[in-house]
Amino acid sequence: MRNTLILFVLLLSFQSNAQFYKDIEFNAMENFSVSKEGDKTHIGFDYVINNPNWYNIVIKPSSLFLTIAGQDCGWVRIHEKVKLKKKTEAGYPFVLVGDSENFVKSAFSSLWALLSGNGIDFNIKGKIKAGAFLIAKKWDIDYTYKMTYEEFMSFF
Repeated sequence: MRNTLILFVLLLSFQSNAQFYKDIEFNAMENFSVSKEGDKTHIGFDYVINNPNWYNIVIKPSSLFLTIAGQDCGWVRIHEKVKLKKKTEAGYPFVLVGDSENFVKSAFSSLWALLSGNGIDFNIKGKIKAGAFLIAKKWDIDYTYKMTYEEFMSFF
């Protein structure tokens, strides 16, 4: 009990001298891939994330809302944990899993965006659950990636 109290006091004093945690930064999306398994579509990509903290952070399974070209694709899920290395900016593999039916609807609405030459907005929004040690936090994410014609066609 005494050791726990000492650790708690040290953490509080450390936090008053320097910020204990800094928000992680979601910077870019790269290397898209799509596969279909049964009635589910798996969208894979590398998410470039900066972790400015002095400790590793683990992103836990989370649900995000996906919109492609203004068409709601519904809720997609990050199924596996992703470990962010301390004080680095790196690409981490993510796989979003959602219903294929919703992706087909968004593909048709994406055609108009492609024909007009505006590109396709690929937006994920929600809260990502993450944590380090025994501390957990939810980070808001609202990231829009402007997808090119070549990237979109690689889905098919």
